[in-house]
Amino acid sequence: MDTVLDELVAGAVDMHVHSSPDVVPRKLTDIGVALQAKQAGLAGVLLKGHYCATASRAALVRESVPGIRVYGGVVLNQAVGGLNPCAVATEVALGAKEVWLPTISALNHLRFNHQDLEKGVPVVDDQGKLLPALYEVLEVVAGADVILGTGHLSTEETEKVIAAALKKGVSKILVTHPEWEVTAMPVAVQQRLAAKGVYFERCFYASNSPQKLPVSELVNQIKAVGAASTVLSSDFGQVFNEEPAVGFRRFLDCMLQGGISPLEIEIMIKKNPNGLLA
Repeated sequence: MDTVLDELVAGAVDMHVHSSPDVVPRKLTDIGVALQAKQAGLAGVLLKGHYCATASRAALVRESVPGIRVYGGVVLNQAVGGLNPCAVATEVALGAKEVWLPTISALNHLRFNHQDLEKGVPVVDDQGKLLPALYEVLEVVAGADVILGTGHLSTEETEKVIAAALKKGVSKILVTHPEWEVTAMPVAVQQRLAAKGVYFERCFYASNSPQKLPVSELVNQIKAVGAASTVLSSDFGQVFNEEPAVGFRRFLDCMLQGGISPLEIEIMIKKNPNGLLA
């Protein structure tokens, strides 16, 4: 099994890693993540921060740790001005590969955690219509041909955003952890979106957080929706979890134990990530 795992990890990309500097404690620094990922045999990692954009940080890490691809992006939370097309254009110019819609500032996230909605970043108005600023963001994303991550929006919001994004010409849409309790998306909806070319980022965090989602549920969703539209990521970096590279490897082992074939895993950790990041 170790040989199979070694072969799978070699050349893989983890598209969802949290690192420091950050507002909240993280397991490793940007450079620490890159060094461990390189040592583990990964080809690349995508750094994500809920408060800070990571494209410029990724550029510095690439110079400091040659031999591994390090990517960054921007999450449209309050810290960057919410649905801020100027911030998106700036980060894209700096090399951002993914633009996430609100996560910790999403109204759906705040409702789930019983937090103050006044501190949120809405994507729809009182009538449920997408805000003009959202359309501006989509235009920048489409023009740059980078990934649109759906963040911590509700399923209803996500469907509306995806419909608008496709009309605007966004070609790379990645639904953020549809298995996580905050953003849980019914499999039937996933199947409908997959038929439109949408991808789904399934993260190990849901099984290593207070949710404790059985890995078997992740396996079931992959089998129902398909490996062709799936990306596997760790979403690690929390101080209470293992180092991201260690968790990523364990995730792949759990997938194998759950009945996902090595070929399917290769698609989800190499082919699909590389296609989205191209």
